[in-house]
Amino acid sequence: MSKHPSRSHFLMTMGGRIQCPQCQATSKRTGQQCKAPALKGKYVCRFHGGKSTGPKTPDGRDRCAKARTVHGEETAALRTERRHASARLAMLESIGWALKMMTGPKTPGRKPTSANVACPELGEILKLVTQNSVHFTQS
Repeated sequence: MSKHPSRSHFLMTMGGRIQCPQCQATSKRTGQQCKAPALKGKYVCRFHGGKSTGPKTPDGRDRCAKARTVHGEETAALRTERRHASARLAMLESIGWALKMMTGPKTPGRKPTSANVACPELGEILKLVTQNSVHFTQS
């Protein structure tokens, strides 16, 4: 969060006797600002990380740096595994189209670039199929 919030809304609590800043967090879904009061000296409420002080020990800071998670349990290893699985699936689809075994619309979107890294043997099969123009007939 920035040092100077873009919104300067204040809430009146305790029947209008206490004025406090409004939480600066916004909803990803609706885009609306949180309606809770921000904690003293902070720009966000307790629900959006106002109580968080971050890791204190050098060991804790190292763990946070190595984890590199963005949301929850999403780590670099899981993202890599998912990317490779998507690349294998795209490669299998390409082989199916090259062998004329598939009909209908192709999967939309750009194809993964890491297909040969994920599964080099499928890349070799696709090269053989496209070079030899082998066609199978469905019965």
